[in-house]
Amino acid sequence: MMWNLPRLKEFDARAHLDTAFQNGEVTEAEKDFLVDLYKQYEEGLGRPSAAMEATGQRAELYTLLHDAYSLVQDGRRLRRLRADIKNLADYCPYCGFAPISDLDHHLQRGRYKLLSIFALNLVPCCHPCNTGKRKSPSDNASEHQLHTYLESVAKFDFLRANVVLDPESGGLDVSFSIEHQDGMDDELFSRLKEHLVEFDLRKKYAKQVNIHLSEHEFSFSMAYEGGSEGLKRYLRGTANGHLKNFGVNDWRTALFRGLAVCDSFCDGGFVKALGMISSSEIIAPPVAAI
Repeated sequence: MMWNLPRLKEFDARAHLDTAFQNGEVTEAEKDFLVDLYKQYEEGLGRPSAAMEATGQRAELYTLLHDAYSLVQDGRRLRRLRADIKNLADYCPYCGFAPISDLDHHLQRGRYKLLSIFALNLVPCCHPCNTGKRKSPSDNASEHQLHTYLESVAKFDFLRANVVLDPESGGLDVSFSIEHQDGMDDELFSRLKEHLVEFDLRKKYAKQVNIHLSEHEFSFSMAYEGGSEGLKRYLRGTANGHLKNFGVNDWRTALFRGLAVCDSFCDGGFVKALGMISSSEIIAPPVAAI
């Protein structure tokens, strides 16, 4: 959840503007203003504000910058910027599992027009996350979207998966939540919780859980040959593997940690929870006559 991405190593804002506007439609003074706006954006960690709307410039400038985003599309003048940003990640940093297809404007293009082609305001993501986020930032600071490049939350271990088996049906229920950590201020805690809501991650994760666990069914059965403790060791080991590969707050890391502390799952309940066939139900194929 909310992976942090490295920013582009080489991005010259002024050269970028010179490439975008080659015919004098944006003046040198206006380019200086935009470069200064970009610096303010970075210093302010990309948080929404009236200053980022940068009112007071000539009307044509807002239209020029807003429409210049078309130059970032494949085959256009700024196509390399699009390619370089999309190459920063294989999977969406907002949900953590869907492949990259879009560029999201962290501060929405419709409102913050002068930031339409600024590299730090463009985030590689999947289409559902791009289209599902707010169309305008919340007026409540505790609901502001976290910045993928500028705000690292990696020092906190906050994503939790609570795993429960229905006592009657044996069905698996996994719910994800944010746990407050030492050193985490209340605003960040609220923003992390809002991230789950804004990108509809609880619903998205529910689908991914079933897909992901089905890939581990054989491994669960093999690990369970060592009893519940054998399965718990496998789950903890897999959680650590996911932590190394995807991070401490990835949904897969949280999922396997949650499974490892669910006694009913580890005591054999995983068979029914995942709709698996138990060894006693397997019917041996008939022996062919010789």
